[in-house]
Amino acid sequence: MKLNINEGDSLKETRQVESADCISTIDTRLPELLGTYIIVKWMEIASAQLAQNSLDDQYITVGQSINIEHTGMVAKGESVIIESVFLQQEKRILTFKIEVHLNDEIIAKAEHKRILIPQRIIQRQMKKK
Repeated sequence: MKLNINEGDSLKETRQVESADCISTIDTRLPELLGTYIIVKWMEIASAQLAQNSLDDQYITVGQSINIEHTGMVAKGESVIIESVFLQQEKRILTFKIEVHLNDEIIAKAEHKRILIPQRIIQRQMKKK
């Protein structure tokens, strides 16, 4: 299936860091800084939304891989901008480039791959569970 999306199409989201997003939830001795695992979650959500906006109801995408480089700190209360950019489609695999910005600084970047799957296959697999 060909998506209704072009190379370079993007989606931006702003997220404010809350207590639940901080590594201090792992251990109170840790600082109230944005956790890498939350950044990965936000990156995947942005890419999934970008892909899903270009699909009809017969298809979804699921995450296959994400390769992240997290290089900057973000404190509780600060806001970041997540931008997912569609790079290409190779058969059923969609590739996205994602950056997370705090003001003018890139604090994380990643390449993310998602697989295009018909809903009927997902439904069939779920019935087996």
